[in-house]
Amino acid sequence: MADPAHDQTPDPITKGKLLGSAELVSLADFAAKRAEKLGKTIDTLTAGIEARAAEVAGSLASAGFDARAQADAAAKARAKARVEVVANSSEVRWAEIKQLVAAAEGLALTEALYASPQAVLTRAGLGTPERTDFMKQVAGAGPAEMRQLAALAVATKNTVLGAALQSVNDRLPRRDRAISSAELAEALVGEETRAVQSAIAAIKTAAQRAINANREFEAGRVRPVERVKLALNSKE
Repeated sequence: MADPAHDQTPDPITKGKLLGSAELVSLADFAAKRAEKLGKTIDTLTAGIEARAAEVAGSLASAGFDARAQADAAAKARAKARVEVVANSSEVRWAEIKQLVAAAEGLALTEALYASPQAVLTRAGLGTPERTDFMKQVAGAGPAEMRQLAALAVATKNTVLGAALQSVNDRLPRRDRAISSAELAEALVGEETRAVQSAIAAIKTAAQRAINANREFEAGRVRPVERVKLALNSKE
């Protein structure tokens, strides 16, 4: 009988472009401005729809119709105007949304490689002679020496030494580890990791905010559940 563990398909390797911190900051700024631009476009379109409804109500008021008749006529005019405006503005709105969605979807590789400080530290000095030399030196280190080297790496901000320490430490049985790889990585690259994660979250939030705003505009009503979800995701 085949071993179920051997029948499992490996997770696919995440593909795409790895973005640097500067690129992410620029992209986050771009996404925020695009989302804001779409919001203003929708506000302008909505104001136009309401103006049509008000115009119809005003005409009936001038003709002596009661408030109910005015409200009914305004509602019909509003619905008709919305259908027309939604159709006529579709291309413009979706052009903005597609750019935001493309920006968010292009983050997969960067997000995977910045999943945690440990994931980031793993790559420090990869393939360099310095990393290779550190690996050789650290390989035979005892618990006390590992702790001393970890303290040195943090004090000098030496991420390559930290990466070598983490690599060797993670190969040991958990009970034999003299240092915490998570604490070491946090001390060395935690701030960098959080900055990248924050930029990624901002880009994805901007894209989702634009999608939600567009859905509400097309439907002509607020979607409270989606607003709450977006607000909660933004706080995470």
